[in-house]
Amino acid sequence: MNAALSPVLPDASADPLDFSLADQLPTRAAGRGRLLIGAPPRDGRPGLLFVPGAYHGAWCYAHYLAYFAAAGLACAALDVRGHGALLQDAAFPSATITDLGQDVADALDALERPAVVVGHSMGALPVLLAARQRPVAGIVLLAPSPPGDLPGAQALPPVPGAVPRAAPDATEIRARFLATTPDRDVGAVSRRLRAESPQVLNDRYLLRVAIGAAPIGAPGLCLEAGLDTHDRHPPGQDRAIARRFGFSHAVLARQPHCMMYADNWQASAGAILEWHRAQFG
Repeated sequence: MNAALSPVLPDASADPLDFSLADQLPTRAAGRGRLLIGAPPRDGRPGLLFVPGAYHGAWCYAHYLAYFAAAGLACAALDVRGHGALLQDAAFPSATITDLGQDVADALDALERPAVVVGHSMGALPVLLAARQRPVAGIVLLAPSPPGDLPGAQALPPVPGAVPRAAPDATEIRARFLATTPDRDVGAVSRRLRAESPQVLNDRYLLRVAIGAAPIGAPGLCLEAGLDTHDRHPPGQDRAIARRFGFSHAVLARQPHCMMYADNWQASAGAILEWHRAQFG
């Protein structure tokens, strides 16, 4: 790697659960969503658009925004409707993953040129839907939820569909999101998570979002979290998603589900940067 182009990494002792940068960055409206701008375009290389998964907002990519801005790349993260600082209105409980796909498409329109779209967990599905509607420079999937039409995909028990589903508690954050110690203070995450639309969750749990097997027409990377939970990410599922769309696949053995703010989050950021440079210079 060219040292002159290497990103300036945060202090290794910095708290990975400190998301305060997200409160300082400029924002921009994008349809029903909101963009958090890490860095504007600087050259002809495609920038990155980060899309969060269930319960999360653009804040969860605070470290990535600093990292990729330092690497000289345009980058932004998206609050889809009802997340981050956005209002959850009366229509929020009926929001679907198709609606979130429209939010991603609107964000791509606001960026005005094709970007590499990065989707985490449930956020992989609206990213893939948007890539069927808009030109994208590339796709990166982080511990992705499976498309409903992926052969062998496993459904999960649905949640009640009348009201928003409360965000996971601290115990689940520690065990499933971070694979960390049971006494770790995760209040910085708990305070920022939002309730989720039950229709969004059931779209994912009941495998209601079909993407189709046709090529997307852009290069892609699927990063699997080696410490992910097997009830939602059984062995072989992430590799099957990558194979279905012709994407590269890699396992980050020591990373949990929320690799973008887990300890050693730099491992996933570095894998994305290495792939981006291989594709676009």
